[in-house]
Amino acid sequence: MSQHSTEIVPFRLDGGYGNLAAWEVAPPLGAPPRGTAVLVPGFTGSKEDFQALLPLLAESGYRAVAYDQRGQWQSDGPDEVEGYTMDDFSGDLLRVVEQVAGDEPVHLVGHSFGGYVGRVAVVAKPERFRSFTLLASGPSSVQDINFPPPSLVAQAVETGGQEFIWQQMSTAMFAAGHTPAPERLDFLHNRILATKKANILGILRTMEVPPLSDPAQLAAAGVPLLVAYGDTNDLWAPEVHERFAEQLGARQVRYPGVGHLPNEDVPEQVCADLVDFWTASVA
Repeated sequence: MSQHSTEIVPFRLDGGYGNLAAWEVAPPLGAPPRGTAVLVPGFTGSKEDFQALLPLLAESGYRAVAYDQRGQWQSDGPDEVEGYTMDDFSGDLLRVVEQVAGDEPVHLVGHSFGGYVGRVAVVAKPERFRSFTLLASGPSSVQDINFPPPSLVAQAVETGGQEFIWQQMSTAMFAAGHTPAPERLDFLHNRILATKKANILGILRTMEVPPLSDPAQLAAAGVPLLVAYGDTNDLWAPEVHERFAEQLGARQVRYPGVGHLPNEDVPEQVCADLVDFWTASVA
């Protein structure tokens, strides 16, 4: 993989089911290495959600890796819903960490549902992580969230498939005043259609219960924590994130006027905050 620029380099990882599509960006040649960061996308997302952020992290001295979770976009995944349990997702993450970093712990960033997966992995193997950032990832999908009950969404997906999810997402996007360029809209639409229906249903099933029965489990893991979030109430109100950060004893960062995708909307600020946090975490 290239070490000469902060270009995105595609590669493949071994997941618990099959190959996981991944991107890596290495620090510039000659830059002192500061560690490895692994970034995990959320529900209906992919590694492309970090396209703006990865090169910035590399320029700051970090090797940055993002991957599509099983059944998402370009990653392999089973056709059965039973192949998408939280143990499957968190197991994949731990396999990724081992492959990209060996015995060295990594800085973990989980966006939305990726933060759910990250919580379970951090509690299972805290020694594998230097730090953990919950990026726009609230306590759960069953209370204090502007999202229909996952079981109801799953019923609609059973009938309408990936296209149903796309119609819901695009309607919400336009209602919020977001008007992506046509090529961006095409990508988002194609990504949903390429994501396995079983992935969508499996994630909705896992979202019917909180990722951890007690947030104190995460605090007790002893890994430095950051809760970073936009404040436009896209899914969780800022007060929900604030309470969650206090429960966890976590550092917190709030992005005014930003929604559920600070990694896309304000990547430079997110990068700066991550680097500050990571630097403090290893001091």
